[in-house]
Amino acid sequence: MPEHTPAPTPSRSLYGFFMYLFSKTMLGLYCAWAFIPDKYLHYFNIYYYPQKYWATAVPIQCLVALTLFAFLIYPSMNLMLMTHIDHINTMSDPISNYSVISNENPYKIPDMCICTNEHSCMKHNYSATPQDLNENTVPPLHDLNIRFVCKKLYLNRNK
Repeated sequence: MPEHTPAPTPSRSLYGFFMYLFSKTMLGLYCAWAFIPDKYLHYFNIYYYPQKYWATAVPIQCLVALTLFAFLIYPSMNLMLMTHIDHINTMSDPISNYSVISNENPYKIPDMCICTNEHSCMKHNYSATPQDLNENTVPPLHDLNIRFVCKKLYLNRNK
């Protein structure tokens, strides 16, 4: 059984080439129907074709449908999937990571080294003090507790 892969295969290249030719042919026929006057089409005995009105009506209707979907239907679907504003899951969820103050060093030095020459590697000769680690590193990412946020935003300091 062949492996399912997005890589090009001979059958996919043939389908792609056929779709390319088909789309270019259909675009040419559409432009010919839309722009060539009726008397030239009648000269070639072509009498059965849609009215020229549909040459502009169908693309405009497609654009209106796309606009309605993009600005009305899609945001409405996303709003229906949201939880209510007073629901607890708008504040926190099971994946929330709140900061916990601990005395252990969260910055672990890995045992492996990527140096090409292990004798000139400085990994084992350098040790950072906790003060260096606190000043020169980015703290781990965490969520803010809603109580902390409300305290910082709404606590009246003048009283």
